[in-house]
Amino acid sequence: MKEKINIKTIGCSLMLLAILLGFSACNNEDDVMEIFNNKTWKLSRIATEKGKEQFYQGLWNNEAEEKASRELLKTDGNFTLNFNCAEVNGEVTGTVSAHAAKSSIDDATLKIDGKEHTINISGKVIGTESDKLAKVFINGVLNVFKYEGDIHNLTLYFKDGNTTKVMGFTAR
Repeated sequence: MKEKINIKTIGCSLMLLAILLGFSACNNEDDVMEIFNNKTWKLSRIATEKGKEQFYQGLWNNEAEEKASRELLKTDGNFTLNFNCAEVNGEVTGTVSAHAAKSSIDDATLKIDGKEHTINISGKVIGTESDKLAKVFINGVLNVFKYEGDIHNLTLYFKDGNTTKVMGFTAR
């Protein structure tokens, strides 16, 4: 009986040690510089926070508007974000440029917190958009508050009125 108790005790102790080592090795802070710095990101979707669709319902009024937006999305250089940032004393700041179809935000200020996964972009829009997808993209960039992602995919969360929406991007 003592041998069984000792084996169980040893087993439990080893499992507890493994769990403690595993937790101490975890780091919830992203490598923000690797994700953002000197990266170009191309829009791949805009949906509601819980939505699974590529584009949320009601974005376009008709099929012609949707087709026009999708053609603009296919064009190189449209619907892109370019980040340039630096890390000083754990704080990541820099600039970001966004290009929709006929409008852009150049050298907007950028602040990212890798621990909290927050992001703030402040800038001025140059040009105007008539395309619905482009308008939502530019509005989303200026209202972004949270991010998720890695070096291949990036998701930015933004407020559109009372609704939280997401923009998904792929690295270029």
